[in-house]
Amino acid sequence: MSSARGLANHSLYMARLVLAGWSRELGQAGASRQAMQAAFAPAVRLHLLDAYGWFLLATIRQNKLPDHAPHHSQELPPLGPGIAEPGELDEYRLLEREGWIGRLQATLPRGLPPKTRPGLLAISANYPQIEDYEEWAASFSALFARMADSLDEN
Repeated sequence: MSSARGLANHSLYMARLVLAGWSRELGQAGASRQAMQAAFAPAVRLHLLDAYGWFLLATIRQNKLPDHAPHHSQELPPLGPGIAEPGELDEYRLLEREGWIGRLQATLPRGLPPKTRPGLLAISANYPQIEDYEEWAASFSALFARMADSLDEN
């Protein structure tokens, strides 16, 4: 496993730890759901985006890793001489433009999410909830596993 893939898996693990804490807190009678969303969502989002950035570097087989968190999108360093762009990047670009990765990359609104009104299923279409982050973490796990097999073949 390359260092970039190891860092991607580590970031995904960190996101899952924060999600577990968020889930536990939702079961308590403490702060409001909106306050917990505002507290936990940015941390989970950052870990998931870091996981994605590290995996992008693994996809292009980047050996020289940055000392800081990688870009969270297709802003990749140039490929080495003679290295073709992996086809997997097309799928990632599509997911950024039209899919769940693009929704994860969207900037979170400032302040607390709007309060839930009785009978509404979602707090806000613009503010992701814990269920969204859990789904994205699972989607990254599946994507990483599928793409890791492809990377190992090359």
